[in-house]
Amino acid sequence: MNTFTPEHLLEEGEIITERIRKHWIVYVQAFFLHAFGCVIFLICAYYLASKGDFSALLGEGSIYGSMTLITFVLIFWTSFFYAWTKEYFDVWYVTTMHIIAINQKEIFTRDESFMELNRIQDVFFEKEGFLAHVLGYGTLRVQTAGTLQEFVIENVKDVESVAHRLMEIRDHLQERKDPINPSP
Repeated sequence: MNTFTPEHLLEEGEIITERIRKHWIVYVQAFFLHAFGCVIFLICAYYLASKGDFSALLGEGSIYGSMTLITFVLIFWTSFFYAWTKEYFDVWYVTTMHIIAINQKEIFTRDESFMELNRIQDVFFEKEGFLAHVLGYGTLRVQTAGTLQEFVIENVKDVESVAHRLMEIRDHLQERKDPINPSP
């Protein structure tokens, strides 16, 4: 079994038809945010070294300088991996009967929510900002009928076509009688 797809969450006869993921810009933003933090740290370290006697710590040939740099690089990559994991594992699976929303909260914590496709009332999308309009990503909201449940995923790639496909699926299911919940 592939651990990256939710086969264990599917009902009998249910098939995954689409996977909705975040846009690649999310990972680029996380990388630049972490790189900016690194640059600020290095500027501060250089400033402190120029104002005080840190030559034993940061001096040429110093093992402490190498250890400091290695520690800093490990902290950067660990922090970036943590941010990447939280974004990458936020995913929606559209199946023949449900939307399965997996929200990665922490490294080892995630929420799994289900929404029946025939209960979809409204699908909304928003594109905020110039970059979102140019690259086509945005926030997708799906609301159900009869409850206050709302699924939200941010930074979805090609959000407009995803919203239209979900509405087409919903319309198709409402046109035919659903064998699970037949109308009286």
